[in-house]
Amino acid sequence: MSGDEVTRDPAGRLDALWEATRPVEPTTQDWDRVWGAVSADLDRRKDLIVPGPTFGFGRRPLAVAAAATAVVLAQAAAILLAVSLSWPTTDGGPAAPARNQVATAEVRIEEGQFVLIRSNADAVRTIDLTSHLGAGGVDAWYLAYNLLEAMTNPVVAMSE
Repeated sequence: MSGDEVTRDPAGRLDALWEATRPVEPTTQDWDRVWGAVSADLDRRKDLIVPGPTFGFGRRPLAVAAAATAVVLAQAAAILLAVSLSWPTTDGGPAAPARNQVATAEVRIEEGQFVLIRSNADAVRTIDLTSHLGAGGVDAWYLAYNLLEAMTNPVVAMSE
């Protein structure tokens, strides 16, 4: 029964699998051979690098110079933006927004009348839309909406 407990325990299964597939530890001679190959490859690559002028910036003077130039340009742009936003304008400040003028009027609407009221800056117009109403004095769009709403089959649940 102990074998069943080991196979059911995930940690036990992982340990058993590791013990079964564990690689052999490398010897010190193997480590020395690997390290010798790595260091020889590094020495060979060191001979391939052609030294150039460093200008005191290390191995990559162009990359450092490009990064420094980018930082300086970003700072200059930020300063220019701050100065241009705080610089006073010639007219003493931003112009005040013009007020929209709207005409007002008293409109009388009779019961059952369907009207549209439009107001411009100079006049108020009242447009009578009663003639556009459908049967029974109801707007045709309200009838269409009512028809579409009825298609959804609403159910009213009541209890007393």
